[in-house]
Amino acid sequence: MEKYLIPLMMAGLIASLAIRKALDKLSSFLTASASSLNSGNAREEQDLEDLRMLERTMRRIHATLHDAEQHWNITEASTKLRLEELKDLAYDAEEVVDQYELNRHKVEAFKLFASSGSHKRKYQQENEGFLCESSLVTISDEMAIKTKKLIERFDEIKHYSDNFTLSENDGERWLTHIGTIDTSSAVFEQSIVGREKDKDKIVEKLVSIRCDSVASPVSVMAIVGMRGLGKTTLAQLVYNHPKVGKYFDVCAWVCVSDQFDVSSITRSIVVSVTKEKCDLLELCNLQEILVEEIKQKKVLLVLDDLWNERKDFWDLLCMPMNTTKLCMIVVTTWSEKVAKLVQTMPLYNLNCLSYDESWSLFKQVAFIDGQENTPSNAVEMGRAIVKKCNGLPLVIRKLGSMLRYETNEQTWREVLESDLWVCSNKE
Repeated sequence: MEKYLIPLMMAGLIASLAIRKALDKLSSFLTASASSLNSGNAREEQDLEDLRMLERTMRRIHATLHDAEQHWNITEASTKLRLEELKDLAYDAEEVVDQYELNRHKVEAFKLFASSGSHKRKYQQENEGFLCESSLVTISDEMAIKTKKLIERFDEIKHYSDNFTLSENDGERWLTHIGTIDTSSAVFEQSIVGREKDKDKIVEKLVSIRCDSVASPVSVMAIVGMRGLGKTTLAQLVYNHPKVGKYFDVCAWVCVSDQFDVSSITRSIVVSVTKEKCDLLELCNLQEILVEEIKQKKVLLVLDDLWNERKDFWDLLCMPMNTTKLCMIVVTTWSEKVAKLVQTMPLYNLNCLSYDESWSLFKQVAFIDGQENTPSNAVEMGRAIVKKCNGLPLVIRKLGSMLRYETNEQTWREVLESDLWVCSNKE
């Protein structure tokens, strides 16, 4: 789940930084232009009003992106599309504002040159039409059209949002969650920071359970924690531990993904156990095959990113596991409600990384040995960025990767000063 959320957040961060810079430029331009507006010039007044509308539009986009990235977990395809369109519009608006800024600098350069007295007449002739009598930057027809089209695109997005949004009147909403990228059991352990103790604790719990000490052969441990905390990574470390491989006869890893479909999950378990393709569709046939593979064996099953609030679905999935000698099921989920539905053992609540662990991870990702042209105060800003990450490994990795080859100090500072990605330790 977190594997989908954070890239969205990074895209929102970059778009928001771009539009914020453009807004600052545009606001400055409007202030200067309004003071020098030639009263009664209808063209200038309309162009200036269009610019004000563009500024208001950009502020609305900025606020929407900020709210979406900081307060919402986006699930609907229509909402994702609308946000992507707003981001594209933000970048196009930035280009238009940059053109205004370029023209403003040309005006200032002209004034400076003209004030020197030399070649004044020749330069004025060459740039005839570039300045209006009031010294306001003349807005070309092309730029005025671009401004109007940006406003029209925003109105189009708004119209789409108002008129093409499904509601409860359109049908019953299915229980779904944020889409996720399928995970695997593979992990590069040398790159993991701060999870050694967690790994050892869970491994010891798993291998200490004896077949004759439990009333049911099926035991379930849930690893619970907020998004971006590294639940999947911890499960991978446990799954690949030598003690685990030695203790269990069969190990299987399944990414549950969006919907809890018992047949689909059972098929994935069969594929993971047999290491062979399975095209069967009927649940009864799938369960028969699974029983043959795990009957009277010690089995470890990891269900990554579990999202299911139906007890009857869960019981149906676990039916074949009752034929084992021992079946340990480890689930990862950010929902404590889901965890309590399936657990037979105490929840394992995963904590955030310490500051030292966070800084170690950031250094590993963001800095390259021998890299030149790194900002002189990159370490200082990096430490401040890490502090704002509040121990979330995935956020640290994403920001570190984004800054890894960045030599511009301003970019580091913009990431540091942005409020979009400030991480909370609350869900």
